[in-house]
Amino acid sequence: MTDLEFLWPSSPTDWSLETGQVHVWAVNLQLPESRISAFAMTLSHDEAARAARFHSDRDRNRFIVGRGVLRAILACYVGWVPEKLRFVYGPKGKPALDSVPDGKNLFFNLAHAGDLLLLAVSRVCAVGVDVEYIRPCEEAENIAANHFSAHEASGLQNLPAAQRMEAFYRLWTRKEAWLKATGDGISESLSQVEVSFLAEEPARLVRLFGSSEAVKEWTLRELLPASGFLGALAAPAKGILLKCWHWSE
Repeated sequence: MTDLEFLWPSSPTDWSLETGQVHVWAVNLQLPESRISAFAMTLSHDEAARAARFHSDRDRNRFIVGRGVLRAILACYVGWVPEKLRFVYGPKGKPALDSVPDGKNLFFNLAHAGDLLLLAVSRVCAVGVDVEYIRPCEEAENIAANHFSAHEASGLQNLPAAQRMEAFYRLWTRKEAWLKATGDGISESLSQVEVSFLAEEPARLVRLFGSSEAVKEWTLRELLPASGFLGALAAPAKGILLKCWHWSE
């Protein structure tokens, strides 16, 4: 099993989703063969077919565990068995639950980096989540020029070299989390979304398409799920109570 050093506690016995809460789960995608086989039994025919198309055993197993854990966690929230869940997909491929019991509807979003999966769940509103492993990125300067605002790109360049890479991932994950919360999937919009990125600043949206007023109804939070990883959560609602755990059976 991959040696992920989780920074979030394991889940409590009762993790019912209260009004105004967003739950974020961190999951290790590398599990023993016995668990992978058990999760494979819960997949739909379409999911099993997708899993079979992976050439790499590691990628196939990551997919099976990711879908299996998704089903296991969402099933607990709606009070069904994992196999009964059905998914529908938006125009840009964002998944949603299909036909759940009254009052049990969920919004959720997934992101993964390497062996780490994040799953955000809410009854309040759509959510977007992103995560990256902090590592050197040779394309950081080009990405900043193409996907960050001029203010962000210059601010990033002016930071001491030792701080620059972590700031780059703050920018990237916060913008991606917003993009995923909208369900738009248009990466060209990222330069029009300005976010905070300095270590001493709280995570926040600064401007949306040039407007500081448009950000007032949004929540943006930094996520630190495991050592070496950096993430973000975005949601079009204020006053959200965030609870974060790592998944363990």
